[in-house]
Amino acid sequence: MKRIFTAVLLFLLGFHAEPVLADGKGSTGFNFLKIGVGARQMAMSNCAVAVDGDVNSASYNPATLADVAQQEIGFLHTQYLEEIKYQYAGYVYPHSKYGAFGLTYHNVSYGDIQGYDRNNKRTSMLSPSDTAFGVTYAKTIRQNLQFGITSRYLREDLVAASASAYSFDLGGLYRLPGTQWWSKVAAGAAIRNMGTKATFITEATSLPLEYDLGLSYTDWGGRLVGTFEMRKPTDGNLGFAMGGEVTTRRFLALRAGYRSDKDIAPNFTMGFGLLFWNESLKFDYAFVPYENLTSVHRFGVTYRFGGIAKRHYKEGIRLMRAGRFADAILEFDKVLQQDPNHYMAARYMKLCSDQLKKEE
Repeated sequence: MKRIFTAVLLFLLGFHAEPVLADGKGSTGFNFLKIGVGARQMAMSNCAVAVDGDVNSASYNPATLADVAQQEIGFLHTQYLEEIKYQYAGYVYPHSKYGAFGLTYHNVSYGDIQGYDRNNKRTSMLSPSDTAFGVTYAKTIRQNLQFGITSRYLREDLVAASASAYSFDLGGLYRLPGTQWWSKVAAGAAIRNMGTKATFITEATSLPLEYDLGLSYTDWGGRLVGTFEMRKPTDGNLGFAMGGEVTTRRFLALRAGYRSDKDIAPNFTMGFGLLFWNESLKFDYAFVPYENLTSVHRFGVTYRFGGIAKRHYKEGIRLMRAGRFADAILEFDKVLQQDPNHYMAARYMKLCSDQLKKEE
């Protein structure tokens, strides 16, 4: 398995759909693909390549979508700089045997812009926009190894010219085996935005290809998460980012992040999450300051329902968050009796068992 994962990492970090030589930031097309999706992930400086997945994970590392145990539907709204608005919606359906399937929709609207003709006379208002539709598939190949792929249809409408393209992302996630502290470490890798060139009238432009490699550490029964990532976009320099999350025993998650490769934004981000209805409903918020421009506030809502994780799984999560690890193990065991392929129940059971050993 180590050889397989090593080969995958080399593939992800060394494969090019085509040679790309970029002149600097903004030299590629469809740059809206660089905008972070989830409010949770954005609060952690977009560190999500090696973190347990949710409905927003397909935009970071599609392999992490295999972590999702219930059906999830998510929505995000961002009032971006000036009149720019960013909207996102996603849905994921996990199957205990065939893997997880996801659908995503991205839209960026740039507000209304006054149009002019060749004689400098006003015409109708113009509304440029960017849109992407995505399909994701993720699968746990072995207990510690996951793979995923995302394919997207992209369209950029600049009113005077428009173009479309197809892109896809590849990702892998590997969790170290064993019962020692290192078994709480996960390594993730992803290559994002591979695909076809887009042509505006007569000029062709490449997609913003990016390579990501990350490590994460999870402890306290899943209530503490720390992650570190390296990123190399083809139109920029190598950068790194780190993020963290602490979830209380009740309903609050606190998050913060730092990135080195800032553009017009400061290095730090922060935010929080609120959990309701036994974690079936989640509200996330991220605050991203932009120095002299303005501050960006991101609001996301996620709802979990049905699927393979039912009453016992939800109860196990609640008990684990409350620090009642022995009771949580009993609930996760009931889930595994009904569904032996429930990977997340097995993983959380192990986390609870490790925590009990620490307390002895």
